[in-house]
Amino acid sequence: MNIMKKFLGASVMVGMLALSGAQLSAAPDQGKNFTVSDSPQTTVFNLQIPSSNRHIHDLRRASRAEPAPAAPAPKADDCDPGLVTDYIDKYLVRLEKSAPATVALNAPFAYEYTVIAKDKVSKVVVEEQIPAGAKYVSSQPKAQVSGSNVTWTLHDLEKGERVPLKLTVEPTEVADLSSCAQITAYPSACVTTQVGVPELAITKTTPDDRVLLGAGVPWHITVTNMGNFCAYDVVVTDTLPSGVAHESGQSILTTDLGTLAPGESRDIRINTQATGTGEHCNVVLVESSNAGSADAEACIVVVEAGLDVVKEGTPMQFLRKEASYEITVTNTGDVPIQDVVVTDTVPAPMQLLAAPGAEISGNTATWTTSLGAGESKSFELKTTSAQEGTFCNQVSASSATFGLHGSAEACTEWRGFPALLIEVIDTVDPLLVGERTTYIIQVTNQGTAPATNVKIDTLAPDELSVVSAAGVTPATVDGKAVSFAPYEVLEPKQIIEYRVIAEAVATGDARFTVELTSDLLRTPATQVEPTQVY
Repeated sequence: MNIMKKFLGASVMVGMLALSGAQLSAAPDQGKNFTVSDSPQTTVFNLQIPSSNRHIHDLRRASRAEPAPAAPAPKADDCDPGLVTDYIDKYLVRLEKSAPATVALNAPFAYEYTVIAKDKVSKVVVEEQIPAGAKYVSSQPKAQVSGSNVTWTLHDLEKGERVPLKLTVEPTEVADLSSCAQITAYPSACVTTQVGVPELAITKTTPDDRVLLGAGVPWHITVTNMGNFCAYDVVVTDTLPSGVAHESGQSILTTDLGTLAPGESRDIRINTQATGTGEHCNVVLVESSNAGSADAEACIVVVEAGLDVVKEGTPMQFLRKEASYEITVTNTGDVPIQDVVVTDTVPAPMQLLAAPGAEISGNTATWTTSLGAGESKSFELKTTSAQEGTFCNQVSASSATFGLHGSAEACTEWRGFPALLIEVIDTVDPLLVGERTTYIIQVTNQGTAPATNVKIDTLAPDELSVVSAAGVTPATVDGKAVSFAPYEVLEPKQIIEYRVIAEAVATGDARFTVELTSDLLRTPATQVEPTQVY
């Protein structure tokens, strides 16, 4: 038993002696103003009569000649009466008990208990004796009270469960109120014998009830013991219909499952192939030595269906021009197909321009349609490209219902092309006889491919004479004619320039002529620049 008590200083104890003088019959020099009994079994606070097993704590000085030193004023919590506690550990249960160490006369106080289950226990009885000098006030939970006997009965405690109990009493006289609680645990040894019966159930399924001729047909069989007793010697016999075939070549397949415990299920998977059109039903039977039998059936329809897809398109096109493609999808089977999905993905660096009736996402066009037996439908696609090369555009057609898939592609060669622009200006116009002007000739490749052997030739009219000529290639002056050597490769967006200086020699409406040729422009492109001479 543990004691929690805060002793006051000597001056406080003198006060306590004064208050309890009427209760103490011993002389002051006996040194028994406060006694404690502490043993492994009990702890008793006694303010009246010491007993032979108590340890007496003498708070007086050893020498009566020295006066007791004055003690500091007590703090508020120095009057805490403390608790007295005890416990009983009875293997299956533990009972802990506590109560105030001191209480005032006629002031109710509580005994606090905690029942702790150390293992599962079916019944626990806690008994308490209300000590003489006190009377019953209440109990939580409600206990059975008979005279001074208080009894709690607890049922079905789990391991580790803690149950609090409380007994409130009221002291009716000044005394040492000693009470001892007892606890009794009633463990149980229980068995249950179950009387049961086995009951077999069987199901058979296949993922698709419509399959194509030649496609795989998986069957899923589940056998379950729905009863509460074991089923023995369980055997499953699956009889295949004529329209499906097993790889073993057998039409009757047997599986021995042995014993099935209550609630146990076993799965069997059988893979077959559709070999004949029409409806085919597969029957499976389960038998046992003590649970009777059960059967199940699953049916499929084997059909012939097919999808064919063809794609045609522009075989060659110039960069940034438009190429068109036509897609034709045909149901080659003998059953309607409701979920035909046609998907065309335009490869980079091509760009999808249009796909009427399709859902477009980036460079992918998707059509969803249906096809009757033998029916065909066409779809249109338009693209362009900014990069040279040959790019193949692939389309696919599929049906999830029948597991069909077909594809086709069309390739387009994308070429660049040169586009030459010639511009001629005169720097001085009009002219007086004897004045000079410069004809500036610029050639620009506005196309997407190089232009080769670009050549400039000029011819001055009678009113002008050629003074000099220069440009990106050497010039040859022959009277009024100037011929520039060919410029071998003019890249896309590149500009080249030529200059011809002419002098006015006669009045009139002079027309300066420039001709442009190249490997692509076999017929010259002519540009005329007018100049007035006064």
